[in-house]
Amino acid sequence: MVSPLKKLRQVSFLDFFGFLALILGLMIEGYALINRPGTTVSGDDMFGGAVVLALATAFLHDRSFGLRLSLIGLSTLGVGYFVFSHTQAWLWTILLAIAVAVFLIFCFGLSRDVRQNHSNWPQF
Repeated sequence: MVSPLKKLRQVSFLDFFGFLALILGLMIEGYALINRPGTTVSGDDMFGGAVVLALATAFLHDRSFGLRLSLIGLSTLGVGYFVFSHTQAWLWTILLAIAVAVFLIFCFGLSRDVRQNHSNWPQF
C-alpha cells in the first residue's frame, strides 16, 4: 500500500498547479456568486474564475474525461454569467457560451478522446 506522503511526492508540478488553479477558480466563482450577485462587478469576478478554471483544464489535460468536461462546463457557465451581467440579453449569452464551450472542447482535445474511446463503449 502506498502511503499518502509518497502519493503526494508522485504528483508532478503540472498536476499540482492544475489542482491549485482548480481550487482558486472555484473559490473565485463562489465569491462572485456571493458578492453582489447580478452586478457587473460580480460578472467580472466570474469571468476571472472562468479563465482560471480554463487554465486548470489545460494543466489537468491528462486527467479523467469527466473532470475535464465538468471544468469546461463551469468555465462556460462563468463566461455566460459574465456576458449576461453585462448585456442582459439571453441571445448573446447563449451564443457566446456555446462558442466558448466549443472552443474549449476542441482546444483541449475532448472530441479526439471521444473519437478514440467510442469503440470501448458498450453496444446495446
